[in-house]
Amino acid sequence: MRYLVLYAYAIGLSITLSNTSTNAEPIAPEGTRGPWEVVRKDKGITVLRRTVAGSQLREFQGTSLIEAPVAAVMAVLNDSEHRREWMAESKEQRTLQQLDLTTVILYNRLAAPWPVADRDCVMRATTIFDTAQKMVRIEITATTHPDAPEVKGVVRMPSMVAHWHLSPLDGGKSTKAEYQVHANPGGSLPNWMANLSSKKIPYDTITALARQVKRRQYPAYQLKLESLPEYQALMAASAAEGTAEKAGTKTAPKAEEAAAAADPPVT
Repeated sequence: MRYLVLYAYAIGLSITLSNTSTNAEPIAPEGTRGPWEVVRKDKGITVLRRTVAGSQLREFQGTSLIEAPVAAVMAVLNDSEHRREWMAESKEQRTLQQLDLTTVILYNRLAAPWPVADRDCVMRATTIFDTAQKMVRIEITATTHPDAPEVKGVVRMPSMVAHWHLSPLDGGKSTKAEYQVHANPGGSLPNWMANLSSKKIPYDTITALARQVKRRQYPAYQLKLESLPEYQALMAASAAEGTAEKAGTKTAPKAEEAAAAADPPVT
């Protein structure tokens, strides 16, 4: 079953400090989706799945708390040199084109054990500092590029839409990481096998990312990231929300006591 989940690692991507935006819209799969259902809850990670109209392949999502700031998580995603420490199946990865300040085109090839053919994918990735939703969104979709034609003997993934959503928690000390993917690995794999293996993708990917955050630190990159106005605005919005929630928690008992005093219980 190991080779069936190799395409999960096509979602490794590079994040440059210039890949920032506050206005770009997220890229989403076409068609309607069914309700989420829980398929796994283990070690603080929750995995969900849902149907996507027009596709026999399920969409999967994993969420977990990572005990590190958003900047530290983004630093790991940005580190192409050590990416194989947590994405061991990534055989080749390169940047094809920086389209603008928000979007980059990437190529990734995945090594598969014989006799399974390698998979590859060309991806468009956009990084967004979303102050309204108080998160960093990394929106990813499969695309094409003239510098990455199909390779003989390698299966090009027909479709893939994914994202990382990174939300600051605990005053910015921790990160809620959400990883979501709807992908077709291509080739002759039956849909039921692809769906079965896809249950592992969010869990394994988030677990590997959390381990890498503890293994590697990037203080210089984090300082540069934290100095960006977009990042500071995101942190300020998150801090304001946290302050408002705490204030609401503290005032709620007083409001209840006042209501009880004004309207004594009927006996």
